Amino acid sequence: MGIWQQIKRLAVSLLVLIAGLSVGVSAHAATSAPQPPTSPPTTIMGINLAGGFTQQPIDSNHISGDSVTLSAKGTRNILETLTNPLGSRKYVWWESTDGGTTYSQVGSNSRTYTFTAPSVSTTTQLQFQCEYDFTGIGLFYNEWSRIATVTVTPARVPTTDIQVTSESPSLYNGASTTVNATLTPSTATDPITWTSSNPSLASVDEYGNVTATSASSSTTGTANDHGTVTITGTSNGHSDSVKITVGALQNVTVNEGSDATFTLNDLPDGVTVSNWYRVQDGTATALNSTSTSYTVSKTSVGGDNGTSYYATLNYTVNGSTKSVNTNAALLTVNKSGLLTLTAVPDLNFGSVDVETLIENDAALENTDTTTSGSAYDGNDNGELSVMDSRTTGGDWTLTASLAPFTLSDGSDGNLGSAILDLYDPTNRLDENIPDNSEATKIYTSSDYDGQDFDVTDSNLDLTASPEVTAGDYQSVITWTLSVAPS
Repeated sequence: MGIWQQIKRLAVSLLVLIAGLSVGVSAHAATSAPQPPTSPPTTIMGINLAGGFTQQPIDSNHISGDSVTLSAKGTRNILETLTNPLGSRKYVWWESTDGGTTYSQVGSNSRTYTFTAPSVSTTTQLQFQCEYDFTGIGLFYNEWSRIATVTVTPARVPTTDIQVTSESPSLYNGASTTVNATLTPSTATDPITWTSSNPSLASVDEYGNVTATSASSSTTGTANDHGTVTITGTSNGHSDSVKITVGALQNVTVNEGSDATFTLNDLPDGVTVSNWYRVQDGTATALNSTSTSYTVSKTSVGGDNGTSYYATLNYTVNGSTKSVNTNAALLTVNKSGLLTLTAVPDLNFGSVDVETLIENDAALENTDTTTSGSAYDGNDNGELSVMDSRTTGGDWTLTASLAPFTLSDGSDGNLGSAILDLYDPTNRLDENIPDNSEATKIYTSSDYDGQDFDVTDSNLDLTASPEVTAGDYQSVITWTLSVAPS
């Protein structure tokens, strides 16, 4: 008796479940094309937050008798997938032969629909729409593709030009987009062949549907899961291409001292940043930031070069928060350009009579003629040059100091006081440098550019002195190139 009652209760439970299923199926009234196309799906790192068509049937031109295949791909959103394990969807194809006024069902249960283009004497257009039909419990409505037009002509129309565009310039990992080809003439019937420059980063099928690879589990920033891919369309020997960026984050290269910023662009609605992470030598460190970008300030080669960065994103499903990681991107820090004093002049000011200098001041002109037996480390053409190939850093300043003149043979002598008048009329350089070994500022630059001076016309100004003694005098100029803190 007890066993029989348990069987009866099981039968009632099954009947209730079956009744519930029948109500769920009948909740969707039968519909027919045409219907407004469903909004594009919302995805994040390959997870479908909202359903829709990731592959749309495309417009195409054909000759009478051609075999024509239309293809579409619909997606279920994550909530439907989780709450309807017994639910399902099927494809239904609709065709219109009267300009879109009425439609009839022509195919089902397949992502593709293949037919033979009818024999026509004039250009004829057929319209097609694909329905992604929901069957199961809950209020999940059918999805509808765009309406595709198939143009049938009596004879071939050759392609003379092609222009390729993409519906999206960038893709997160696992996402899809479509590249489109505009043929010239618009009625051209030659087929289009699609190729990807890096199929492992983003593949393209025969219909122009581009799918980005999934994010790698590697956090080194060197995985082939981000970068730029080129998609090329070719028809009748004519080609055109479009570039698509793949990955939530892209590599960043800067010069040492510059800031480096990693940015998450176009986050879907409802998706937020949980945190950013820095990876160095295989160890990930949380950065405690929930911004859509992260900036590494004043990068250095030793501390930042070769590090990588990724973010953890949050999204909500049925009231529950889920997380997913972006791809990791690499930071490369280059040494900044060189700041160098590349040329300094040797200066020779000829001679002056002792009697003249005892009674009068003298201004000696540079002759740039080397003196036998003297050592020189500069040039004899008056060139004073600073090279600055940096892109970061502070202002640079060039100073010069002139030591007191002494006899070249090391014996005692007296020349009196001297001032070097460093002069370049082209760059308006005119600085007086006394022979007291104290630094005098020659030039300051703040534009990260070098300077070439010609100081051939420089003078040495000597002050009259009754204690002047004859001899061959020399001095040393000390040039100092320094950089102010940035």
